[in-house]
Amino acid sequence: MRSNIALMSVPLHAHVNPMLGVAAELVDRGHRVTFASGGAFAALIAETGATPVPYLSGFPADGAPGDGWLAATGDGRQTARRFGSERDAAFPQLVSAYGADRPDLIVHDTVTAFAPQLADFWGVPRVRFSPTHVFQPADAEPIVPTVVAITRSLQADVDRLGPEHLFVGPVPWSRRTGGNWIAPTDRRVALVSLGSGHHGRTDAPLRCAEGLAAAGWHVVLALANGPDGAFSRVHLPPGVEVHHGLPPARVLEHAGVIVTAGGAGDALDGLAYGVPLVVVPEGIEQFLTAARVQALGVGRMITPERFSAAAVRVAAEELTGDAATRTALDTMRAEILLSGGASAAADLIEKQLA
Repeated sequence: MRSNIALMSVPLHAHVNPMLGVAAELVDRGHRVTFASGGAFAALIAETGATPVPYLSGFPADGAPGDGWLAATGDGRQTARRFGSERDAAFPQLVSAYGADRPDLIVHDTVTAFAPQLADFWGVPRVRFSPTHVFQPADAEPIVPTVVAITRSLQADVDRLGPEHLFVGPVPWSRRTGGNWIAPTDRRVALVSLGSGHHGRTDAPLRCAEGLAAAGWHVVLALANGPDGAFSRVHLPPGVEVHHGLPPARVLEHAGVIVTAGGAGDALDGLAYGVPLVVVPEGIEQFLTAARVQALGVGRMITPERFSAAAVRVAAEELTGDAATRTALDTMRAEILLSGGASAAADLIEKQLA
């Protein structure tokens, strides 16, 4: 049965991107799919076959906040204010945008606070979508079916979660564009995805890249939020290249290691390709991911006080030469395949339409 399904997310890459594969799967199954988010994501959403429903957002225009947009540490009050303001701004805009075209079901990112309000306003059911670890709410909330786009083994304190949580693993989706990249044939490849700065050090990604390159790696520095001035003003050493918007799959097919801050998206991208992780966490969620990665044997965590280019290089060399790490990575890849991805997520969503 063809239904009208509305996906909704705040306009941030780490929240929109994991839902794109679900949007494409629902479109392929014949549903009418809309996707409400900031206007900067309209073209990306349209590539899935879903209809973008843009609203004017107070979040960064490119969906990739730079250093200082939200504090990586703190008591959460700044974050709560920013997301609360987004909720208040988006709700009336989307009531107007949808008008009488009420959806049959809403699927929403877990931090997208305007979506539960819209579900209540329209009197329609909803499904939550978590792109990362599920956090238990401080206040009592209704039990809502929740798609969790990580593996069950990666979830922190998984035994505390109820049966309404379905772990489907990563939900990959690749856009039609994204540039071409050719892997070198004479050097091992490392992907460094730390953004344009880390722990207040704008030179951190470049220093990591230089250290790996000196040890014989060919390094791809991945930036999410556009060409960075700091990198354009320096001379890149041989074996280091900088890319903006390059789909990680292009590199991970050939990579021997990924150096990441520990966002669930980066981590799962690497694990899906069997690539070991060097995790240099900065935010709370990233520390959870880093701890689970290390506990599962699929990577190493480098804590802030131990963070250096040399520590990253040593971890990369140790991981790529360790048989136990390779076995753990193979186990994780098998779990990812069995979790079901977009198909399992769409199955759960369709059950709520019955």
